[in-house]
Amino acid sequence: MKAFRLFVLGISFLAFGLFFSCSKSEEKASLATGSNEWELVILDSIQVDYLADVREGTFNNGIGLIKDISSSTLVKFDTTGRILLKKEFPQEGPGSVMWLQTLVEHNGEYFGLTSFKDIYHFDKELNIKETLKMPFLGEARGGAYNRKNITVWNEKLLLWYPGRDGVSPYIDYFHRDYPLLELFDLKTRNSIPVVRTPSTSKFSGEDFHVSPSISFAIANDSLYLVFSNEPLIHVYSMEDSIAWTRSFDIGASDFKLMPGQKTPVTYQEMIRMYEASVYGIFTDAKNIILTYHGGIDEETFTINELKERENFYRYPEFLKNYLKIYNHELGWSNPIMIPAKIKLILNIESVEKPFYALRDDDFIGEEHDFLTFYKLQLRRK
Repeated sequence: MKAFRLFVLGISFLAFGLFFSCSKSEEKASLATGSNEWELVILDSIQVDYLADVREGTFNNGIGLIKDISSSTLVKFDTTGRILLKKEFPQEGPGSVMWLQTLVEHNGEYFGLTSFKDIYHFDKELNIKETLKMPFLGEARGGAYNRKNITVWNEKLLLWYPGRDGVSPYIDYFHRDYPLLELFDLKTRNSIPVVRTPSTSKFSGEDFHVSPSISFAIANDSLYLVFSNEPLIHVYSMEDSIAWTRSFDIGASDFKLMPGQKTPVTYQEMIRMYEASVYGIFTDAKNIILTYHGGIDEETFTINELKERENFYRYPEFLKNYLKIYNHELGWSNPIMIPAKIKLILNIESVEKPFYALRDDDFIGEEHDFLTFYKLQLRRK
């Protein structure tokens, strides 16, 4: 009997080993044959015992950080949903935090971008370590949430912070005629204007378009920059100076846009449809990951009266959200559908690692006194 049990146990281990070996072999074979097909899987969910309107956040190395849009409160939590820190800052006076927007993690600490001169540097305990001062007032007002528009590179901050010489990003041909980003040196505290729109972009020409949001990421000393309403990635070398090297199409079959026109786009023209938008860009050593939605065409937009505020909640009925992966050897993956119940992806560190996204309770029709985050994983088919 004992010998039989040992035999069964041995067979079990052998079967497990074969299964594991086959799985690894299939993955290697997939790469070897040039397959780049993926799916998005919800592994689990976690609850964070805090209720707020969250539209900004990040997640790195097992730690999440979110900002309450209605107050100057930062909440830090782990992969179980346990709150590690909750810090509320005054909105005026000493120690205040105002107009905080995009957050980026660096060595366990955080930088927070604002529209008005200050860049906040938070330590691991979310104390304000220092307030960095830009040499001029920013001119950006409002805009899209949780854009990837600040990153750390070689002890410098690369950031979207228009306003140099008092120039507004909302003037005609701003993106054609002026540098797009600022490079702030953390040692000297000086900032220089960098990155021009390349000739491959529609924003380099004479036609008028809806003003875009800008997102970017850096990997392997290359800058990858996207305009929200243009299906291109613009690549810049970061080695000696930030110089454009090439642009390439994101290969999106569903990306509805207004055509360029000879006069500035009015508000009434803008709300005839809902343009497609690239709203997230992430990188690892081998891949670029994009998130975007395909927009809503003019006919659907008009019939369903989607320009009316009382119908804004219906947008998820008509929008399709996608994730695509560009592998530097294999090219673009298939478009991967992002479920409408996902409201906000905090970060994607790698195609191999799980990542977290805020659930849209309004969409699923539930009310809770806590926040729910999905644990997601990209899985190769």
